[in-house]
Amino acid sequence: MSRGPGRVQRAILQAVEGGPLDVWTLTLYAQASESSTRRALRALARAGRVASLGYGVRGGQRWGLPVQVAAMRAVADSFENLPARMGARFACSFRRCLISAL
Repeated sequence: MSRGPGRVQRAILQAVEGGPLDVWTLTLYAQASESSTRRALRALARAGRVASLGYGVRGGQRWGLPVQVAAMRAVADSFENLPARMGARFACSFRRCLISAL
């Protein structure tokens, strides 16, 4: 019998509505331990309420709402030909900046 999302899960959902965040920021926002935050994120991901956006600048996974993942993939698809036009090194740094901005 499920009682719905717990305190940490509710805090995570409220935080990621504003934009994608990494685990450490979500830990501070939820006022929970890192392991509790990761456990809540895994449960929310299994339920389809949050999705991983890949790895951020600090090395941890960034988490956001599924619609944010779809928006990021749409933007990423439009930049497929960017390396041929601008050079591979510039394209990698530009993509990294774009993903961290989302």
